[in-house]
Amino acid sequence: MEKQVSNRYRLIEPLGEGGMGVVWRAYDELLDRTVAIKEVRYSGVGDSKRAELNSRTIREARAAGRLDHPSVIVIHDVVEEDGRPWIVMQLVRSRSLAQVIGEQGPLQAGQVAVIGGRLLDALRAAHATGVLHRDVKPENVLLADDGRVVLTDFGIASLEAEAGLTATGGLVGTPAYMPPERLNGEPARPESDLWSLGATLYTAVEGEPPYKRDSWAATVAAVLRDAPRPPARAGALAPVIMGLLRRDPDARMPAEEAARLLYEVASGAHPPAAGGAQQAAFDSAGRPTNGGGPYPTVPGRPRRGRALWIWVLAAVAAVAILGAGGTLLYNNMTSQGPAAGPAPSTASPTQTASPTQTPTPTQTPTATGRPVPAGWRTFTSAAGRFSIGMPRQWQVKKNPARDSVSITGPDAPGTLIVEWTVPDIPWKDPVKHWVALEKEIQAKNEFQGYTRVGISATGYLGREAADWEFTRLRGGQLIHVINRGFHTADGRPYALYWETPDSRWDRERHYFEKFARTFQPR
Repeated sequence: MEKQVSNRYRLIEPLGEGGMGVVWRAYDELLDRTVAIKEVRYSGVGDSKRAELNSRTIREARAAGRLDHPSVIVIHDVVEEDGRPWIVMQLVRSRSLAQVIGEQGPLQAGQVAVIGGRLLDALRAAHATGVLHRDVKPENVLLADDGRVVLTDFGIASLEAEAGLTATGGLVGTPAYMPPERLNGEPARPESDLWSLGATLYTAVEGEPPYKRDSWAATVAAVLRDAPRPPARAGALAPVIMGLLRRDPDARMPAEEAARLLYEVASGAHPPAAGGAQQAAFDSAGRPTNGGGPYPTVPGRPRRGRALWIWVLAAVAAVAILGAGGTLLYNNMTSQGPAAGPAPSTASPTQTASPTQTPTPTQTPTATGRPVPAGWRTFTSAAGRFSIGMPRQWQVKKNPARDSVSITGPDAPGTLIVEWTVPDIPWKDPVKHWVALEKEIQAKNEFQGYTRVGISATGYLGREAADWEFTRLRGGQLIHVINRGFHTADGRPYALYWETPDSRWDRERHYFEKFARTFQPR
């Protein structure tokens, strides 16, 4: 008879096995979905120590389960059975970065920059809530078939506030990806995850870790005393990798600077390194000169095949101009759902929607230094790293498949969507970005009855921005949209998207203006 865990999860087959246990494909009979379950096993320890480790694992898995980020594995449930923890997770159809490197060799610098940017954003979101990963390595990076980059195995993550609960006296992690301070017995800190990220990116672009030695002990010694081998294939990515691999945590490249450099490399802002035989070759139109072609992609749309995923990233690495998929809020605009409320989810069958979040009323200053309007409150998104004012009775809901939240209320049919998706093909000029997206949508005839009201440059938060205003038919109703695209000072892309029935546009346009005045990046 097939084994069931917690009288609910039926184990189907093992997906992989490591030093910490086995990952199973399983079926959730209560919610009728396929999931992944990590069976955590501790061997060679006594009963008291095993109980302590089990308690620690359950606490830390629950802490990781509070994270809400598209590049962090979704943890659905944590149970204890047969004397050990079982962590129920979203099943991500994917290959690990380690598998891709092993099968295809080193990746191009631009590909690695995109991967690194997604991972760094996930780590920053985790660190903002006090959660450390402590085992960032290629085996724990999933390159999903749907185009996402997902960081998994937060099973040994720890809440900084609960450091005492995680002090087991043992060394947890892979030495080649462990920072010097951890090998010296010092506690983990956010900078420790950054070192491991640097080692992971080094491996992705060079094909082997920066400290490759013949034995466990030799690897530890090398990390503690030797300088990493200068990367030969990294090109413009080398400064961020070496900055993250600085031995002194206090001298390590800050996350904000690393995010900016990764974005620049991914967008092609840096010229390719001389003699870069490993770099992708593209002509002036963005077409590869070494065969194949950059596939147009749309964030959130499933992509078929893993080779396609790699080619998409190759295109991202070299194309600095706008492409078909370099969009914000594309799916939300093309959805055929009701005019009011968020767009239908594009989540895979194994994803579940996040519950509606209840903001806490505050009276914080806005981006312009003014408080939120009377009768409004402030909502803060840890994942999106922003705050925004909203009418007191309105509600916020996180899109489970995208980096966005929708804000809706009982007294108006309009919806505001704040999105912070990092596009597959980065953009710089917000006006050109909207113009290119408009051309694609018109070419595909995806907006029925589309009429442009205007695409105009504007200033916002001291940065260049652009407003795209248009009307279109959806479900037989004419809706009116304004979409503001911009980057923050540290390079993060955002869009503020407001839609409402055209018949109510004049009386409800003020909502967009108030939302925009209260938006504050954090």
